Amino acid sequence: MPRKTTRSPTTERTACYLGSKDPFGLLVEQALVEAGYRLVAPDTAPSCRLVVDNFSRSTTHLRAAVSALNGTIGQYVLVSSHQVYSSSAHLRPWREEDADTTLDLSASLSPATLAARSVERTLRLLAHDRFPFTILRPALLEGDDTRDVDVTRWLTDRVVNGGVVVLPEGDLPSYRHLSPNDLVRAILAVAETSATHGQVLNVANQATLSYWGHAAMVRDGLNLPLRFGYLPLSRWRAANLMMPLGELGSSTFIEPSPLLHTLGWRADNPLELVTTRARQCAQQRRPYDQNRITRERRALEESEAEVPHLYQPARSSFPLPRHTTRQWSLRGWAGQPASLTLERMAQVQTFPAPVVKVRALTLSAPEERFLRGEYLQYGHRAIGHNALLEVLNPGLHPLPVGMLAIPVSMLPCGDSDCPFCRGGAHAVLGIAVDGYGWGICSTPPSHLLPVPASIGMVALLADPLGTLIASLSEPLARDTGPVWIAGRTVDAALVAWLAQDAGRPVVHVDRRSWDHPEFPVQAVETVLDQCRSGERAAPTLAVDLTGAVDVSWPLTQALALTTHGNLFVRRRPPGIADGVHWHELPAVAPNRTVLNEALLRLQRWVPFRNLDARVGPAIPLDLYWDALLPSPFSLPYLEADQ
Repeated sequence: MPRKTTRSPTTERTACYLGSKDPFGLLVEQALVEAGYRLVAPDTAPSCRLVVDNFSRSTTHLRAAVSALNGTIGQYVLVSSHQVYSSSAHLRPWREEDADTTLDLSASLSPATLAARSVERTLRLLAHDRFPFTILRPALLEGDDTRDVDVTRWLTDRVVNGGVVVLPEGDLPSYRHLSPNDLVRAILAVAETSATHGQVLNVANQATLSYWGHAAMVRDGLNLPLRFGYLPLSRWRAANLMMPLGELGSSTFIEPSPLLHTLGWRADNPLELVTTRARQCAQQRRPYDQNRITRERRALEESEAEVPHLYQPARSSFPLPRHTTRQWSLRGWAGQPASLTLERMAQVQTFPAPVVKVRALTLSAPEERFLRGEYLQYGHRAIGHNALLEVLNPGLHPLPVGMLAIPVSMLPCGDSDCPFCRGGAHAVLGIAVDGYGWGICSTPPSHLLPVPASIGMVALLADPLGTLIASLSEPLARDTGPVWIAGRTVDAALVAWLAQDAGRPVVHVDRRSWDHPEFPVQAVETVLDQCRSGERAAPTLAVDLTGAVDVSWPLTQALALTTHGNLFVRRRPPGIADGVHWHELPAVAPNRTVLNEALLRLQRWVPFRNLDARVGPAIPLDLYWDALLPSPFSLPYLEADQ
């Protein structure tokens, strides 16, 4: 249901647009007129119901714009920028709260980020007790050369020109975009809507783009062949070549605002947006770009001629260079998120038996915490603790070839002869020592747990389920009160099923309500108010998987309404009410016994619960970053090369 909104009581609907009279500015003014507003100049009207500021890119601009508005302001809408977010690597899309513009003006940020944050901070100061405001942070705007570099035009020039599209080797950013019409509709959606007063809203399409994926969409729109060539990063820089987004790629990777969605805003189809824009760019080509294309291809030809035995660029529509072996290593450095890299092995590696092949690998909370530096570890690791393995060579061990298994990732495993555990130290594979981020590796039999044929890929749920069984079995059996579950991860679905098995009522909560066919989510503040008014029973057990203070605080206040409420979390909660006992869930299944119990539980659930929907989507190995961006209530996995 769209949220009920209130409008300003002023009778005449006047609007003022601050910005250039470019195509986007004309589009905004036309939309305002069609919405029933009368356009006025900033210094001529005694009052203005709506001000749309697409002009202020510095605090000087903003102060001048506000000073020019002599009369009363009904609402000030600032079209800010995705550049309020830094260009550092990030494990998930940026959320509005990730950029605290009231405090975070660090000198380590880029000048563009500092300027964008300063403008937003200044608006808050100027608007305090004077007029309501709303800040929109749009992602990459397609076709607006005045605000962002046009990636579609850059790619169209190269596809239409024919030959190879040259990209630098290494990690390229993921980014999001939207059309000018999307942004105009967002402005109208927040106009004179009291629910958006004082709010900061990201405006972005749900699609996640990369350079090669974007190029494939351009190819489809133009119906032309597409080939890629990859230039070593050192040569790319030596030739003074530049990508169209430069350092902006990671800052435009933002999470769309749920409030905009609630207000009925929807973005244009991303495929139609890019293909239509590509056709427009093909009809209106800029000849000066030919020099850059020539330089890129000349650098590629020189590199190939100089080191042909080390470098072989891809010559098909598949975007990544070919590799000589099927072995790979996914590695990261503790405390450095950007260090996560996939290495293709140039030489075949040998391992002692039993030898296993990684069929699927998940990256979840332990891997994210490792990369963020939340564990007291140091060094380079082959990460990954939860995998589906296939036995290739059992050696002298009684293991059938082709057997599927999951690993016991906690050390020690209890076998005195295990080569992994002889020292007796407690550790987690993939965190303290190398894990299963290998294409092929060796694993002792004591660390392999056979997977029943009836569950297959669903066995990847055994490790997260084992962590929950180990911690929640006793609390779930203690009473019959409601269980509140915060978060939309796969763990939330597994906790709900464990609670249902124990006969406990389940309530899913989060910052905002959210529809889901199996696990409907309610706004935590609303449910807390219902508990306080006596409309529903307070929880006696809660599991918080969000790690967000605006969820943990009301969640623990609900627990405090009972005398024996307990809270279970993945990491220490940032906000907690007095008298509530909290417990940390283990990072991985603690032992083989718990993993066995989890597998048995999954086998019992197969006939009547939709387990397949809880596993996936399958992500190509080369897109490993996507494994850290889970879909709601599901566990994505990296699908190793077959």
